[in-house]
Amino acid sequence: MKRKLLLLAITLAILTGCGSSSFYQLHPNIAENEATVAHKRGMIIGLAEVEVADYLQKSELMTRMSAGRLQIHNKDVWAGSLAKNVQSVLQQNLSNLLPGSIFLSYPWEEPIDDKYRIYVTIDHFDAYETGDVVLKGRWSLVNKEQNSVRYSESINYSAQGGETLDAMVTTQSRLLDKLSRRIAVKIRANL
Repeated sequence: MKRKLLLLAITLAILTGCGSSSFYQLHPNIAENEATVAHKRGMIIGLAEVEVADYLQKSELMTRMSAGRLQIHNKDVWAGSLAKNVQSVLQQNLSNLLPGSIFLSYPWEEPIDDKYRIYVTIDHFDAYETGDVVLKGRWSLVNKEQNSVRYSESINYSAQGGETLDAMVTTQSRLLDKLSRRIAVKIRANL
């Protein structure tokens, strides 16, 4: 009997410590009507798989405590792959900013007639407990047919948001909006 009570007590302790998880997702904020200039109609642009640093491939959300320390939030997780979520947000934003163009996300069915591809690498996408958020990496626009880079630049964006995880994810989404607008400007200028 004592053994059953002990097992019941342990089970209850485990169950009460296992609260439900919260799931987070980045989201586009750019509306369809925000396009300022129509772009070349029917141009297909591929959006390659977004590469993220190894530490960003975890499902749990993290906040950066210092240059070398991350706090993992075990019960607060991304609703899927962060890299695929970033890719999806960029695709939706770019489609809204350049409505004449067609943006296809990798993986796509070959063959597709995309002369140009966008590559994005994210080295840091950190939210600090203070609400500061940083996005660092690089992106490039490549002419696939000529195997040449049309445009490439580093990303180094930061923004202040709230101190809750909800607010931090919203701020991360705002930084992706900023990146999307920059990419759209450079596509208009270079294609």
